[in-house]
Amino acid sequence: MGKTWVLVADRVRARLFELESGNAALNEVEAFVNPEGRDPAGSRGDMRPTRSIESVGGARHAIEPHTTPETKYAERFARRLHDALEQGRVQHRYDQLVLVAPPRFLGALHGALGKNVRSHVVAEVRRNLTAMTPEQIRVHIGERALR
Repeated sequence: MGKTWVLVADRVRARLFELESGNAALNEVEAFVNPEGRDPAGSRGDMRPTRSIESVGGARHAIEPHTTPETKYAERFARRLHDALEQGRVQHRYDQLVLVAPPRFLGALHGALGKNVRSHVVAEVRRNLTAMTPEQIRVHIGERALR
């Protein structure tokens, strides 16, 4: 089987585990924190859309940003995780990769991962397991993902 890395992430936190063989325990090799992912509205000030006054008449409308700050911060964190995964790939530290993340952040990861890293993904779990113990994560992932 070779080495398998398991990335368990959400927009605030990520944990990277290594698995040597199918029966071994998950060993945490690195942890990442994204402080920008916490409390999106409270920590960055007023997030209301800007207002604009039309030059003809008194009509007003809200101008919504194309990408929310929360989305930008999640995408930035996903790129940071990709860099760590790419470095591990180049150093031949893993053969297979399992991604575990809630659906929205998994989408951010899909957008950030390059084709070389994506080619090592053997399974995905669409759940937020960042707060669980390695043993609990292992149970949720199941044996089929760790073959």
